Amino acid sequence: MRRFYLAYQKWQAVPAKLSWTHFVTLLGVSDDTVRKFYEKQTTLENWGYRELERQIDSSLFERLALSKDKKGVLQLSEKGHIVSKPTEVIKDPYVLDFLKIPQSHRMTEKALEQKIIDNLQMFLLELGKGFAFIARQYKISLRNKHYYIDLIFYHRILKCFVLIDLLCCTQHNRSYVV
Repeated sequence: MRRFYLAYQKWQAVPAKLSWTHFVTLLGVSDDTVRKFYEKQTTLENWGYRELERQIDSSLFERLALSKDKKGVLQLSEKGHIVSKPTEVIKDPYVLDFLKIPQSHRMTEKALEQKIIDNLQMFLLELGKGFAFIARQYKISLRNKHYYIDLIFYHRILKCFVLIDLLCCTQHNRSYVV
């Protein structure tokens, strides 16, 4: 309760949409700027407390802040992440910890795709707002050559398809996903 009082001394500053569990989670964030960002995003995106915890654990603020200047970082904390350009929809990097793949584990493209499909809800949450799953292993033909797209999503806000081609390769005994 003391930490709650110190963080929210003005009762008017407390967002009414958030539950006590949200606040307990937010109080675990020591930096005021970062806490304000997660508070805004939770309100804008209607995150449950589990999704809020997941976004904090995956360092969403830090990943977004890396692509912004100082003024942009302050704007993130005040307004949340508001998409103004289509390129801002795509995160860099994506954190796929929920797949529970050991770092040194070698995995085939097919196995990686299956793990993503098995955890599709978590993958969609990591992709962000507006993505809808359409198909997997979709066949396209170009100049009488056949290709298969691993995963196809539709972004309802941008009104475009997002094609994902998975590539697993190993270098220096480490696995990488592109």
